[in-house]
Amino acid sequence: MGMLDHWHPVLPGHALRRKPHGIQLAGRLICLFRTADGNAAAIDDACPHRRLKLSYGRVVGDRVECKYHGWTFNGCGEGESPSTPKMHTCTESYDVREAHGYVWVKSRASGAVFPELNTDNYFHLGNFLHTVPAPLELTVDNFTEIEHSGTVHDTFGYDLPRMHEVKVSFEQTDDSVTVRNVGPTKILNPFFRWLLGIRRNDLFHDHWTTYFSPVYSVYDHWWTSPDGDREAMVRWRLYMFFWPVDEKRTNVTSFVYAKSRYPGPAGGLRLAKHLFRREVDREVRQDIAMLEHMADHNPNIDGMKLSRFDKVLGLTRERIARIYRGEPVGRRNVA
Repeated sequence: MGMLDHWHPVLPGHALRRKPHGIQLAGRLICLFRTADGNAAAIDDACPHRRLKLSYGRVVGDRVECKYHGWTFNGCGEGESPSTPKMHTCTESYDVREAHGYVWVKSRASGAVFPELNTDNYFHLGNFLHTVPAPLELTVDNFTEIEHSGTVHDTFGYDLPRMHEVKVSFEQTDDSVTVRNVGPTKILNPFFRWLLGIRRNDLFHDHWTTYFSPVYSVYDHWWTSPDGDREAMVRWRLYMFFWPVDEKRTNVTSFVYAKSRYPGPAGGLRLAKHLFRREVDREVRQDIAMLEHMADHNPNIDGMKLSRFDKVLGLTRERIARIYRGEPVGRRNVA
């Protein structure tokens, strides 16, 4: 399997309306459009006639029309020329599915399983799409280790002076990597500490599992008392999908959920939805700022001085290469 063979959440469904929309996935330009019945379709975003972007054109019935010479293509990539009616052509088309508020695409040749989101008893806070100026591997590195939370983050993580107290463990299967962290929480601002029901000496639990078809991580965040008898008021679950735009940029699509022990529908989370959405967005942007200032974007980790938190880097790289990129076993991932 190659990168395009996996399901990717590439565009919010509400952003795809009457006009075609172009995206880039793993270096491939793809044109998304809706047919007359409202279904989403995806084909290569280059007219095979003279290579104009089809997303620059318009939708006519069930077909997208090239703005250059009026050639049209349906959702299966079958094309017609108005000037030469007997001439037929075709372009690449993709499997499309709409779920969780997003348009997902993959190659038609692939039988990849669609990733399921387990959100039982969780309230949906919102979805985000961020672009990171870094290759896929470096982006995944950042979002799958917690050591940087001591200096980068304000809410989710651990204080730098007590980072040595954080316990970290790793589990792996042939197609996943799980990391569990627990230790003294960061000192949050008083309002958030009160709202979330966190006390100064509570423990922050940061567990996640990363999968590789497609590349995504499922995060669970919560706080407890040191003895584990009391849990704070809000628990978080995030699904973050990492998909390369090209060799230098990676998009991160996030689906954010929470559940609360406060009374009432959704535990009062509807009232705090905007605040919590803003906080998650801010934390992700803090990560992006770090990746913007990397001195070297080469994903090769040979020669780096790695800490006890960094075992995950090698584990995820092997699976990205083997499962997601479809590279032969043993091939090293060098930029």
